[in-house]
Amino acid sequence: MKIGAALGFNLIDYPGKIAAVAFAPGCNYTCPHCHAKPILGTAAPINEDDFLKYLITVKDWVNGVVICGGEPTLQPGLVPFIKKLRAECFSVKLDTNGSNPQVLAQLLSDKLVDYVAMDIKGPKFLWPSLSGNAGAETAMMESIATVARFPDYEYRTTVAPVVRGDEDISFLTVPEMVSAARLIAKVTGRADHKYYVQKFVPRKNGLLDPRLEVFPETPPQLLQDIHEEVLNYLPNCQLRG
Repeated sequence: MKIGAALGFNLIDYPGKIAAVAFAPGCNYTCPHCHAKPILGTAAPINEDDFLKYLITVKDWVNGVVICGGEPTLQPGLVPFIKKLRAECFSVKLDTNGSNPQVLAQLLSDKLVDYVAMDIKGPKFLWPSLSGNAGAETAMMESIATVARFPDYEYRTTVAPVVRGDEDISFLTVPEMVSAARLIAKVTGRADHKYYVQKFVPRKNGLLDPRLEVFPETPPQLLQDIHEEVLNYLPNCQLRG
């Protein structure tokens, strides 16, 4: 598998685990607020075997591996790579945009992934604008249903600025976030999911759409208002900094 960047380990990316992180290069989405611009190319500066050797040397205290990106499910070598991790008894968390439900279904069927984090870009009618992919709807809907069948999982949405027109850019609104939450409950037939609402943080020279670099972080009051309303549809919703 191609690995565009890696982190040795941290306590943040995999709940309850000390986890190393592998970033897969390349993505089929062009989300304007994406922070992963540096690794969206096709270069693979980190050798897979070297990364695996590193993991073996730290497995006494590192007990998980997060595979994120970019979009990892685009990688033909993803499944063999995860099988190697499983052979060394690492727990695996996958971060995905939900664009490849067939890959998710395979990972579920083969019991290769312990935890999946899926990005819900916002309400369905804004997915084309938020993802840069006009054909995302069918795959996203199927993936929302599949993710809820993994041993552990979460959905998450970044309350980001939305490019609504050439001169019209504004944050996701409370009604729009409620629409996203209601969709999750409707597609899965349940409301007991972990759903994280995250703030947008601008990054100079690091976002796909440079117009968003001048935006502030998501206003705290907006996050609180969203959280209060979304709880009516997904009672386990939490704010994440």
